Amino acid sequence: MSWPTFVPALALTALSLVLARRPLPLHPSWSSRLLLVIAVTTAFTAISTITLVAAVFVAGLLPADLVAASVKGRLLIGHGPVNPVMGSAACAMLVVGASRSAWLLWRQHGERLRLADTGVVDDDRPFALALPGPGGGVVVSQGLLRLLSREQMQVVFRHEHSHLRHRHHLYTTAGAIAARLFPPLAAVEAALRLSVERWADEDTAAAVGDRALVAHTIAEVALANPAPSPTWHPALAGSHVLLRVHALLGDAPSTNPIVGPALLSGTGVATSGMASSALQLHHAASLLLI
Repeated sequence: MSWPTFVPALALTALSLVLARRPLPLHPSWSSRLLLVIAVTTAFTAISTITLVAAVFVAGLLPADLVAASVKGRLLIGHGPVNPVMGSAACAMLVVGASRSAWLLWRQHGERLRLADTGVVDDDRPFALALPGPGGGVVVSQGLLRLLSREQMQVVFRHEHSHLRHRHHLYTTAGAIAARLFPPLAAVEAALRLSVERWADEDTAAAVGDRALVAHTIAEVALANPAPSPTWHPALAGSHVLLRVHALLGDAPSTNPIVGPALLSGTGVATSGMASSALQLHHAASLLLI
């Protein structure tokens, strides 16, 4: 298998890791969209490449006459041969990635069923989370109601409603699946989770008009409940608390109406182009349609 086959996936992986570790100075709403695009296109390109490697490897294990009898088989042979270690690793990555993604979706489904139509949970741990879908809404614990003041509870509800209004669960789910299918994207998933939390934080700060109050509320909940959130869904103090509090104690990010859309559009065009070039290199259309 020739090295140009791997170029689009390697280039997008490098770009995604740079953006995850060196975030652009954008409002979190645009950073979230940009990270979502790069996560999805990188995962798509990487998985298509890994699938090709696995298919060529499996084709090489079959009788040559049987494989060469079809157009698809001849296309796969044209991409070969594949090193046995690389081929085995590609097959293992596909199986493990699919299993982890299925488990994630099953876990989310189970949590929605368990917490559906539940406004207040009888739990001493202070937490709040946004539960999307039918029967969803904002779920809070008894411990949180005892911990916070009325003004702080307003912060909590505005934060979680921001998650629901902007459908942040779709962002975090897409990022999580991308990372499970292609583990190098774990850093992008973490950056995306931080970005959607920052988005909800900034929505809340703008609504209540007190950035310090939002910061203190998040910090107080985190200090009272240092253990991880009891569910996977976006929670008030579920992740990146120090970074979020530090950001809230500073100035509000710029809401420039030009820079964010321009960068998002440019990134979308560039990454989609690289993903398309990968499919052309892999002869994906021929393999699927013939």
